[in-house]
Amino acid sequence: MNNLKNYIKNRYFFLFLFSFVFFILGNWFFSLTSPDEGKNAFPVLHMLQTKNFLIPYYNCQPRFEKPPMLYWLSVITSSIFGLNEFSLRIISGISATGILFFTYLIAKKYFSEKKALISALILVTIPHIWVEARAFTPEMLLNFFSVGAVYLFLSEKIIWGWIFLALAVLTKGPVGFILPLIVVLGFKICEKDLKLSKLFNIKGILLFLLISTSWYLYMLIYFGYAYFYKFFLYENIYRYFGQKSIHSYPFYYYFIVLLLATFFYIPTYVKLVFKIKQNLNNFINNYSKILLHPLFPFVFWFVFVFIFYTLAKNKLHHYILFCYPPLAVILANYLSEKYFKTVLIFSCFLLIFSLISFCSYEKKRFVYKVKPFIINPSRSIKFYNTEISCLTFYAKRCIFKYKDKEPMPDLIITKKKFEKNFSNCKKLIEASEFGRSYILLQCR
Repeated sequence: MNNLKNYIKNRYFFLFLFSFVFFILGNWFFSLTSPDEGKNAFPVLHMLQTKNFLIPYYNCQPRFEKPPMLYWLSVITSSIFGLNEFSLRIISGISATGILFFTYLIAKKYFSEKKALISALILVTIPHIWVEARAFTPEMLLNFFSVGAVYLFLSEKIIWGWIFLALAVLTKGPVGFILPLIVVLGFKICEKDLKLSKLFNIKGILLFLLISTSWYLYMLIYFGYAYFYKFFLYENIYRYFGQKSIHSYPFYYYFIVLLLATFFYIPTYVKLVFKIKQNLNNFINNYSKILLHPLFPFVFWFVFVFIFYTLAKNKLHHYILFCYPPLAVILANYLSEKYFKTVLIFSCFLLIFSLISFCSYEKKRFVYKVKPFIINPSRSIKFYNTEISCLTFYAKRCIFKYKDKEPMPDLIITKKKFEKNFSNCKKLIEASEFGRSYILLQCR
């Protein structure tokens, strides 16, 4: 890779190749993880078994926490490739690839083709995206539709922009249209394009409402207030404002996540801080000109999303994935080609090392070791004071929790510390699962 210009003629193949290696390769090497992947995989299994594609179920209970778009797409891929880790996780891998291409196309509208190519390739050097692209969770799919909506609106493809917003809502809920729409408005304001009647196209809005609300209305009619409370109040309002505290982290949480995820670019951040400090007075006195700078909408995009999630009382690392496309464009304008070439090479080695490490760890995992014991449908299984959600997927059935004085099941899955509660049972397996020690007991 002597000069990126040599590759521009084959840029789409180039981007596809890097996307496959960094976002898809090896996603089948390791078993599903808990809790998120397991709780997302079981609804797909249930849909394929029952042909009920409208109501997601996890462990024999309706799953209200997430909308169905991820499950629906996974039903399609599983029908093609079979129901396995690859067919489930490929949704996130394809979504990450789509985000890379949308980032390239958005950057190309405002900067040179070379800068756009570097912007897209910066995304493949962010380890956080490698992980999420290989995880069966809705975050990558949400961001595919969100970044895609931004590109479509900026490209004056208004109807398709509203359709993508609707699909984002069916993937994660209201956040799927709130954030992308505000980002688009930020671009329009910076470009002094205040004729919003074209953006708020009646046909587009009607399509958005039809696509995005139909499934939610069905769930509200079928389950009533129980669904309304769990999804709209608990999962969205209460968790954001803190009435329900589940993932409560300090306000600086995303600063740490960002620095860890983009550690290759810390020297560039230092350079940016010094440049801002040196030109602070000029920025203050010429703020109106700064608004017209082609980078400013991307700065607004990044800062707005970052602050939005920082203000949330409950935080998870993958919420800020929507920050990475604008950050990539910003970094591309301050990186030297020599430095980026070095980062890309180091990223390749880090990815290879990570995949090898995962393969090595996989055979030590409790989930890997216990799978052969739970596939026999004739053996009764129960959890005790724990739950490993992906095991319900591998067992292809519901696994309930064992309560004292109940008839003893054939197998009990519990944490190592509860072994003394089952002195009459035989320990078949003891292994760790991401830092926690579990055991499989044979009790009958």
